[in-house]
Amino acid sequence: MSSTWRDLVARARGEWIRWKLYARSLGRVQIGSGFRAFGPVEVIGQGRITIGRNVTVDRDPFGARAVSLQTQGSRDAQIEIGDEVSLLGTHISCGQRVVVQRKAWIEDARIMDSDFHETGASSERKTLSVASAVEVTIGEGAMIAGRAMVLKGAKIGAGATVRPGSIVLREAPDFLTVVGYPARVERVAVPGPPLAATAGEKRDPANNKDSKPK
Repeated sequence: MSSTWRDLVARARGEWIRWKLYARSLGRVQIGSGFRAFGPVEVIGQGRITIGRNVTVDRDPFGARAVSLQTQGSRDAQIEIGDEVSLLGTHISCGQRVVVQRKAWIEDARIMDSDFHETGASSERKTLSVASAVEVTIGEGAMIAGRAMVLKGAKIGAGATVRPGSIVLREAPDFLTVVGYPARVERVAVPGPPLAATAGEKRDPANNKDSKPK
């Protein structure tokens, strides 16, 4: 199947999913125009889900996992996804609020704003989980790689990158890359001042020129 034909099919499927979810949820799930669905989308829960324009969803790169958007507990839980976001096999579990800002790219990652996310759990355990929920924010243009996890209270800055398999507990600063568990900023080599040209020379900080001692 050519890329053009595949794109047309994804747009047609996206439009069908858009209206089906809106009708089934009685307006709690709202999806903007230009929605492209290359794979299925699973929506679970009674909360509100808002998806912006020109959003793309697909399975993960291995074709194993579909996009899943789950709201836990009451109808107050809210997932907000901005314009031009790409979700590939992404799982979002929300007890309070999860915000994904425009042009973010999330590939086969798990985003959770509370501690407990077991399907079929008792209502008491779910209530305790939702009570502990803390908002999660994914910044504009951020990239989250496969098998990464973003946990409650975490904030991914604009343009930040989360490496595969990393677990973010707090913050990924704007335009920096984090890696590991817990995720930390990758070491950035900052060049120092050039070395003196010859032995015995020293650097004059006032005019940034080399000078020989008298």
